[in-house]
Amino acid sequence: MEPSVELTLRIGCLLAVIAACNVAAIKLRLPDALTLTAAGLALGAALLIAGVVAPTFTAQTIQPFLSPSLRPEGYLWIFLPPILFQAALEADAAAMARDLLPILVLAIGAVFAATLLVGITAHAISGASLAVCLLVGAIVSTTDPSAVIDLFRSSGVPARMVRLVEGESLLNDAAAITLASHLMARIVGQPAHAMTGSVLGDLFGSLFAGGLLGALAGALLARACRAIPAAPLSRFTLSLALPNLLYPIADLWLHVSGVVTVVSAGLTAGTLLRRTTTHEEHTIFRHLWRSMGGMAGGMVFLLAAMHVPDLLRGLRGPDLWLILCVLIAALVSRWAVLGCSLPLLSRLGMCAPLPRAHRLAITWGGVRGPVTLVLALCAAQAMSLPPEARHLASVVAVGFVLVNLTCNGLTLRPLVRRLGIGGDGNAGNHA
Repeated sequence: MEPSVELTLRIGCLLAVIAACNVAAIKLRLPDALTLTAAGLALGAALLIAGVVAPTFTAQTIQPFLSPSLRPEGYLWIFLPPILFQAALEADAAAMARDLLPILVLAIGAVFAATLLVGITAHAISGASLAVCLLVGAIVSTTDPSAVIDLFRSSGVPARMVRLVEGESLLNDAAAITLASHLMARIVGQPAHAMTGSVLGDLFGSLFAGGLLGALAGALLARACRAIPAAPLSRFTLSLALPNLLYPIADLWLHVSGVVTVVSAGLTAGTLLRRTTTHEEHTIFRHLWRSMGGMAGGMVFLLAAMHVPDLLRGLRGPDLWLILCVLIAALVSRWAVLGCSLPLLSRLGMCAPLPRAHRLAITWGGVRGPVTLVLALCAAQAMSLPPEARHLASVVAVGFVLVNLTCNGLTLRPLVRRLGIGGDGNAGNHA
């Protein structure tokens, strides 16, 4: 089959599956992430079974079609910029600024806490090197709150809860990717690839420099959109070009976080466009971007999930116990940050109090998603890493995502109702 025909068919099939998953999610009242994961697992399992039943036919026809030759990190380069930009456009930058400190605690503190506690737990149980176990901790530390935010909004929870989860999701990818990159570079003996050599230096340098670059780019985009009268398609196309240009420029040439740069651009552009365009114009713009972000998120989730059955072929009995312990460690670390750091900041007058019920819901809402799967794929296919690192990444991290997504994703709505946070409930008003 011609490569161009194969690519066209693949894109068409992916979009059709995403549409079917969205319909199923609406009918079953489930998060899109769950239906997309189920579809990806089914496709990946079908590929494995077909490879056993008809290996020649599968290798020549099905495998090239179902298994993209794109390297795992390519998923981040292609799909992550529009996903981040769309989420940033939707966010209320002014409201987020009022909660900047707790958002940074969640986005950065929770990532480091999860990396440390998960790494120590995995090291104690598996006996693998601490650096490798910390890498697994960094991989599973980032959250994907898209399903959580939709559930929170539909349940009528306070706007501040949604804002905190949104803010965390916009920045914790940068922290997790920076930390995982450092650890991978040091494990393979290439510390020079870890940028400045300091995790905190890289991270906060990226936050500052990437934030400035993104704010400038976002302001320029808003000004350009204002100069294009009554042309929604032109505005959308120009805005679509921005994150796809910014991400590689920031990451490869300027050596700052592409994640932070794109997020800053989206926040700035969204704020300025809301002020300077009519309601109708901005509504069209948001709807176009919401569709784009949904398709990009669906594609990366589906493509990453297709690799899961193959990655789990090496699953052993002791790995199940390790996955369970890693899940508990991640949950404990998240609750420690929310239950200790935020109340302390509140007592010091540095942020508004967050009721205990709200902290519990946000803790349980730390659902992992496509970025975690992609980072696990990158580690699993990195031949420069030792076998133990590739095994833990492919089995523990992927198993963690599946159990976490299923367990937390299915039980979060009942938990919110039981805590009395949504609707007319008042249990969440008591600290």
